[in-house]
Amino acid sequence: MFQQAPVLLLVDDSNVNLEILKDILKRYPLLTATNGKEALLLATAEPKPDLILLDVVMPGMDGFETCRKLKERAVTRNIPVIFITGQNDSDHILKGFEVGAVDYITKPFNIPELKARVKTQLTIKMARDQNLRLLQKIELVNKQLTDSIRYAQKIQNASLPKQTYLDQVMPEYFVLLKPRDIVSGDFYWVGEVDSRLLVVAADSTGHGVPGAFMSMFGVAYLNQIVGYQSVSIPSQILDRLRSIVIDSFQQTESSEVKDGMDIGVLSIDRTRKEIEFAGAFNPLYIIRNNELTIVSADHMPVSIGEVDRPYHNHIIPYQKGDALYLFTDGYASQFGGPDDKKIKSTGFRQLLIEHHHLPMCEQKTIYDQFFEEWKGNGEQVDDVLLIGIRL
Repeated sequence: MFQQAPVLLLVDDSNVNLEILKDILKRYPLLTATNGKEALLLATAEPKPDLILLDVVMPGMDGFETCRKLKERAVTRNIPVIFITGQNDSDHILKGFEVGAVDYITKPFNIPELKARVKTQLTIKMARDQNLRLLQKIELVNKQLTDSIRYAQKIQNASLPKQTYLDQVMPEYFVLLKPRDIVSGDFYWVGEVDSRLLVVAADSTGHGVPGAFMSMFGVAYLNQIVGYQSVSIPSQILDRLRSIVIDSFQQTESSEVKDGMDIGVLSIDRTRKEIEFAGAFNPLYIIRNNELTIVSADHMPVSIGEVDRPYHNHIIPYQKGDALYLFTDGYASQFGGPDDKKIKSTGFRQLLIEHHHLPMCEQKTIYDQFFEEWKGNGEQVDDVLLIGIRL
């Protein structure tokens, strides 16, 4: 409903017509004008009218031109206009609608019809104004929520390894992280224990805020397991991480909360010239001499699951020049291309084979550009994380 009684602006160069209208519509607060120029001034003054009844035929600025000017101005364009016309031909009425009128009434006035048309337009305006207020409230809440999420993004980014640290401890590398939303469920972690360099790529359950919360837990748990407990064998890291997740979220086989992570943990031992890998759904790719080897992951999530056995630890001697890739499933899952299909694992592997010989920084640019071109104008379906390492 209107917070106050709706105000009507009556515009007619005939004082007789104005008096008749004033008598018919006396239940409303009324403003009157006898020409277009005066009407434009009253429409922008306080109190602003909620509805304008505008005579078409007036000396100087006629009703059509007056209405056109009302619709050009931001402050008055949403005020509905009903034309008052003595002509009932379709061309005349159509021109009124073209310049922005919402309805028309003819002279001499049919009192019940006039009242009904005024009431209808006021009801429509009241509903539109209410919708506008609700939209403004929604936009305000959305802005506040977005601002909060953007601040959460800063916190999440602060939990990830700093580039200066990565440049110190990593061999030639790149990290491509593309959140689907402002914050990401995918995350990466890097640490050192003795001669081992540990690199983790993880995909938390969910996207956006829920996924970001889980990723923060994942970072904290890895800091505890590796940083404080000095566990450096990938399979043992996953075993302990799974136990912590199950205990922290009080997960049971019958519980509804089974959130967790799909994750790959890589250990690079520079002294022994070998790598170790353990994965929960996320495998490791090694490209050597233009051949890609898949180091498989266990089909067990880092959470409660149907199978609860120790994770398998792969030990592989490495050679100088080997290209290693840790990743989540977001890249291969992206829809797009000429047939709006997924990139899929086969397409993803072929892309890596084609470009693995290039410097890692160039590869990152290529994989990022390919992803964006494949996605095109479509929506990103998942968080994306891809880490490349040259030994």
